[in-house]
Amino acid sequence: VPQPLASPDDFERLTLPTTKEEAAAVVKDRLAHVIDAVGLIRRELNGRVPLIGFSAAPWTLFYYMVGGSSKINQQNGEMWLKEHPEASAKLLESLRLVVVEYLSQQVEAGAQLLQVFE
Repeated sequence: VPQPLASPDDFERLTLPTTKEEAAAVVKDRLAHVIDAVGLIRRELNGRVPLIGFSAAPWTLFYYMVGGSSKINQQNGEMWLKEHPEASAKLLESLRLVVVEYLSQQVEAGAQLLQVFE
């Protein structure tokens, strides 16, 4: 991540959904190309093999967003959890909503199996 979040003040540059409907709108707006690709790939596979959809889990995304990586700068994620517990909870909840919606839309587009990596 080229510009990790330095503090909760950086939330201003994000769209943090608080409802399923808002998360659905974010996925449709920002990730439509991925959902479209899932549908295209499913049609092209024509039943030869199953199509696996995937997403990073909220925890992994959180660490990338606040530290730039999930392994490098791990201390940034731990610092966020200690110094900004309410903001961390808000971010993790938004990520949960988006990941659930993202995976749901992949299924609707044709993914037959889902993988969530942590």
